[in-house]
Amino acid sequence: MRTTVIAASAMAGIGIAVFTLWPRNTDHRMLNPKFPTVEGRYQMTAGWAVTLPGKFNRRLEDGSLVFWRPGITAWTNVWENNKRESREDRLKWISGDASADSFDAETHVDANVTRFAYRLTERREKAAVHAVHAFAIGQDGHVQMAIYFDNEDDLRIAKQLWNSLEETRPNP
Repeated sequence: MRTTVIAASAMAGIGIAVFTLWPRNTDHRMLNPKFPTVEGRYQMTAGWAVTLPGKFNRRLEDGSLVFWRPGITAWTNVWENNKRESREDRLKWISGDASADSFDAETHVDANVTRFAYRLTERREKAAVHAVHAFAIGQDGHVQMAIYFDNEDDLRIAKQLWNSLEETRPNP
């Protein structure tokens, strides 16, 4: 959402300035025109949807669905529950595979989806990269999302992506 502010100079009696104020990390930033742009609720598979907070580019790479815009990238994989394991059993093995360097782990359980996420700070040559490794576990499978962001302020957007994951077609 953008806000347009119109300011007039009272002293000069004339002159109007128009400013457009964009919140951080919204669709005003340059997206890659060579890739599709998606926003809002996006049906990733027949069984899973995500709600994107603003415009993102989308691509398939190395078997993952990737949503990105400058400063934030979400690598997404959707897995089926072929072994018909309970949500509790899958949460146990997913959380057991968390990195030893993880911190701020969170688990949320509701009637439809169990959510688990943890944070990592990965050291790179130029700078640290912040990440949230997020999972949404439903009846028919789960979503694994690795969300990388340049600025610690974008943690809110990473969690928003994670919390928006929705199983759309669970089997009875």
